[in-house]
This record gives sequence, C-alpha cells and structure tokens, in this order.
Amino acid sequence: MEFLILGNTGDVGVAIGSSVVLLVSFLILLGALSYFVWRPLKKVMDDRENLIHSEIDDAEQRRIEAQRLQEENEALLKQTQADIAAIMEDAKSQATKEQEAIVHDANTRANQLMANAKADVEREKEKAILEINDQVADLSILIAEKMISKEMNHKDQQKLVQQYLQEAGDK
Repeated sequence: MEFLILGNTGDVGVAIGSSVVLLVSFLILLGALSYFVWRPLKKVMDDRENLIHSEIDDAEQRRIEAQRLQEENEALLKQTQADIAAIMEDAKSQATKEQEAIVHDANTRANQLMANAKADVEREKEKAILEINDQVADLSILIAEKMISKEMNHKDQQKLVQQYLQEAGDK
C-alpha cells in the first residue's frame, strides 16, 4: 500500500489513515460535485436536448405546413389561371357577339338608308314626271292654241295632243 501514499514518511499507519481521509474526501467531493454540478448540468443538457428535439419537431411541422400552403397556392394559382382563361374566353365571345350586333345594326341602317334613298329617288322621279307631264300639257295647250289659230280641224288637234303626250310619257 505504499504506492497509495503520496509521500513516503515511513509510517504505514499514518499512510493508510491519510489515504482513507483522502478517499473519503474524494468521495464527498465526488458526491458534492454530483449533487451540485452533475445533476444541474445533466438537467441543463436534458432541457437543451428536449428544446432541440422540440425545435426540430416544430421545424418539421412548419416545413409540412409550408409544403401544404405551397400546394394550396399552386392549386389556387391554377384555379385563378383557369378562371382568367374562362373570363377571357367569355370576353372574347361577348366581344364577337357585340361586333356581330354592331355589324348587323350597321347593315340594317345602311339598307334602311338605301331604301329611303331609293324611295326619295322614286318620289323625285314621279315628281319630275308629273312636272314634265304638266309642261307637256301646257305645251300641248300652247300648240293647240297655235293650231287653232291656223284653223286645224278637231281630229288633227287630238292626234297632235296624243302624239305629244305619248312622246312625253316615253321620256
């Protein structure tokens, strides 16, 4: 047991007593360190480990939530794009219908204007014919007066008026 003794004084009883005191002191120190240092240190380490595990679990939950939100956003984006495409298609078809309606209205108005113009031309033509007939009648009367002055017979006068009327009617 001499190897246990730090200092060799030659007295074996003192050396064993010293060794026992040192051993007891070491065990007390070990117990005190275990109680005052190791347990709080282990508690801190366990708390830290639990905190890390909970943060990892939270991070995993946030990742899963973010992935779910991303999928929802992608689905919403696709739905929005489909809605926009449908709205654009509806707008195009509405624009086409409006264009056709405008063209139809324009054609109707143009046809109405043409019909009105033709009616106006016909009225003017009839008016001109009536004026010409009136003028022919006036001329016929004038001719008849001149013929009477030359003393034409009645048969010649009627023949002459008929001839002038027929010529005026042809025009």
